Amino acid sequence: MAKFDSIFDKVKSAAGKVADQTNKAAKLGKLKMNVVTLNTEKNKHLQAIGLRVYTLLEENSAIDGNVIKEKIKDEMSSIERIDGKLRDIEEEIADLQTNTQHVDVDDVTDDEDEDEDEDEDEDEKQS
Repeated sequence: MAKFDSIFDKVKSAAGKVADQTNKAAKLGKLKMNVVTLNTEKNKHLQAIGLRVYTLLEENSAIDGNVIKEKIKDEMSSIERIDGKLRDIEEEIADLQTNTQHVDVDDVTDDEDEDEDEDEDEDEKQS
């Protein structure tokens, strides 16, 4: 019965490690999807800035830089906010990747247990 408990504990430990790895991989995937989403949002703001500047240039032959800044300040604020979120997510991704250890699922039976079983079988045959 002690051998069964030992095997069960090893299986339980290996399953726990695999579950942890799976959770980390899922979280990593979700974070990477967030990066893609934020980059898409950032690109939309950059396109809006370009369109506004283009429109200003079409309407006026000479434009003051302060006018441009005023017209795009909301977009610039949004881009700065997105860049901050991207930095945070990239740090979290780096932390996950450095803390992720490869899990090798070993055979749950030890060689020692097998040797003991063989010794017991030989003793029984000799009796």
